[in-house]
Amino acid sequence: MPFMILILLFLLGAVLWGFFHSNPRGVNRTKLISCNVLVLVLAAIAAAFVSDLLYGDALTVKAGEKGMATFLAIMAGGTAFLIVVAAGGMLRNLVLFPLSARSPEPPVAQ
Repeated sequence: MPFMILILLFLLGAVLWGFFHSNPRGVNRTKLISCNVLVLVLAAIAAAFVSDLLYGDALTVKAGEKGMATFLAIMAGGTAFLIVVAAGGMLRNLVLFPLSARSPEPPVAQ
């Protein structure tokens, strides 16, 4: 089980790194930051909801296995967080801040 937690932490780091490194350029900074905060808050709410729901259900089915219920809740909540952040990043880049709505960037000096 610890190996699974390490995989979840690696995926969490990779998704968050990708989310912040794919910020669209040439858009209003305030709107971008508020969009990022909204996506992260929604992801945390989804993770808490899914993990609480699964934890309660797992304890109902197997009352004596609190450790396994906790593990399943952590994994399901983490997965929900990852899915919402990835989907929110795609929605942000493709719908809220499409290429057509971005201002052109100045060329990079070499």
